[in-house]
Order: sequence, then structure tokens, then C-alpha cells
Amino acid sequence: MKFTQDFLFIYIMLIHFLADFGLQTNDQAINKSTSSDWLFKHVGVYSLIWLIATIPIFGVWSILFAWVTFITHFITDYCTSRTGKPFLDKKDLHNGFVVVGFDQMIHFITLYYTFKLFLWQIQL
Repeated sequence: MKFTQDFLFIYIMLIHFLADFGLQTNDQAINKSTSSDWLFKHVGVYSLIWLIATIPIFGVWSILFAWVTFITHFITDYCTSRTGKPFLDKKDLHNGFVVVGFDQMIHFITLYYTFKLFLWQIQL
């Protein structure tokens, strides 16, 4: 099946928003910056959503896509949640949200290039 670039861009943005924000619990959001267990739970749900969402696009490759996404998302959130926590704890919302924005930029770049890699792979 062939997908347009516009469709894929919007699809990536929507699935990322749902998986990273909409389905993240309050406990995950609060505790992932200090607990790898909570971070693992957040990233597990995030990656499961990507596994399900990419089956129509990547087929069996969705399993590998979900693993790559799990690893990259875990590393990104591990670093950015721990970097941003001191700012947010001090109510320094500007710098806290600069870190959140940087976190999102890393996620979008990672997803973009992972999608490109997998789309190239399945078209071989």
C-alpha cells in the first residue's frame, strides 16, 4: 500500500501525540523523571501504540519498528525528563518547557528518520 507524504506526516504527529501525551498516565508523567520503572511503563505503552499503528504500513516490520522506537524513546525521555525536572520543581516553567520542546523535537526527528528507514526497507 502506498501512502502520501502528507498522510504519513499527519499520521506520525497524531499517533505520537496520542501515545506520548493522551495515553500517558499522571503517575507516569510525574514519576518517569525519577523512576526507570515508571519510564519503562510509559515507553512500553508508547511503543505498543506504535506497534499497532504501523501494522497497516510496515506489516511484520512493525515489530522491529516498535523496538527501535522503544529504545530511542526511552533514551530521549530518560535524559530530557531528568534534565527538565529541576526546572519544573522550581516552577521555572520557561526553561522546563524549553526542555519539553526539545524532547518533542528529538522525538519528531527520530520518528521521521525511522519511518524513512523502514519505508525504504519495505520497498526493496
